Amino acid sequence: MLRLRRSTPRRSTLYYYLAARLIVESRNVQRETREISRRARLRKNMANDIQNLSDTEFKNRFRLSKEAFFYLCRVLKEEASLRSSKKISLEHKVLCALSFYATGSYQRIVGMAKYLGQTTVSKYVRQVTDALVTPSILNTFIKFPATRELRNIVKNKFYTKFGIPGVIGCIDGSHFHIFTPKREIEHLFYCRKHFYSLNVQMICDSECRILNVNAKYGGATHDAFIWENSQANRYIQDLNQNNEQVWFLGDSGYPQRPWLMTPITDAAEGTPEAKYTAIHGKARVAIENTFGRLKNRWRCLCKDRTLHYTPERCATIILACSVLHNLALDFMVPDPEEDFINTSSALSLPEESFREHGSRDDLIRGRAIRNMLVHRIDRLHNISN
Repeated sequence: MLRLRRSTPRRSTLYYYLAARLIVESRNVQRETREISRRARLRKNMANDIQNLSDTEFKNRFRLSKEAFFYLCRVLKEEASLRSSKKISLEHKVLCALSFYATGSYQRIVGMAKYLGQTTVSKYVRQVTDALVTPSILNTFIKFPATRELRNIVKNKFYTKFGIPGVIGCIDGSHFHIFTPKREIEHLFYCRKHFYSLNVQMICDSECRILNVNAKYGGATHDAFIWENSQANRYIQDLNQNNEQVWFLGDSGYPQRPWLMTPITDAAEGTPEAKYTAIHGKARVAIENTFGRLKNRWRCLCKDRTLHYTPERCATIILACSVLHNLALDFMVPDPEEDFINTSSALSLPEESFREHGSRDDLIRGRAIRNMLVHRIDRLHNISN
């Protein structure tokens, strides 16, 4: 008896294609599920690793103490729009930004985190930077002394440390390397040292605390122009108009004014003018040290790590690092043990001696007050000797 063989129905090419697609998609889902679980474990492990870091290692990595870090996170949570997400906590966003500021590189962060890509890290750095320059935070950490009593404290510290009266701040500009800007504006940023930069004006007290930052101008702009058009100029003039005899110290690239004392570059050796200029220079080292300490702690700002952003974004990063600089001072976090970036050579080489073109009356009054200061310093140091 013959058996009839059952024929297998032929399947179309579309059937095999769809079956293969289902198998591939199933494997992709499984792979993605495993990857999500792996990243979740890594995030949890990273949190544990941070907690287990010693204070010394934490400072080496992030340039702040744990105490300062948790305080910063609390401030950002309360005062800014920075928030945690499902993927990452606010604290880890801040750690990503601190690591970038400390090194100027994304590679270390990506390698350390393992679950974050460079694009993601860049996004978190931007978020934290914007949060740090929120007006309420910026104006809390970087501000002039608001009352006469607070200004007297600053004056007394300058006098005790350097023997020069009336000083409530030292002023100077420093060039921060940036990436080549757009062609139509690049001439504004090409400085006399033959690179593209922001010429950032800062004012500090005797403890290297930053009191004011102006990062609006490109490297082609002269220090004196930035000063003449700054809020700091208006601030100190208002104090003088209210009969408060205080002043900033600046190099010979600035105009001599009743509220801004400059050195006497042609003073003969052994004269009261030479003594004044020497003491003036020793006190003004504070602003050079401030720039050096800022760039040494936050290496993204030093000349070996050009900021690869638009000038506006570079200015924001400089402001953010200035906030963190003052925060580190508040918590007495020691400077990193790396080579200190010393910019004090600029003391003898100002950008260019200022050529007087403003109010002749301000210049005459400024020189008269400086002469009084010269003789006062001479008397004070003769008595002390």
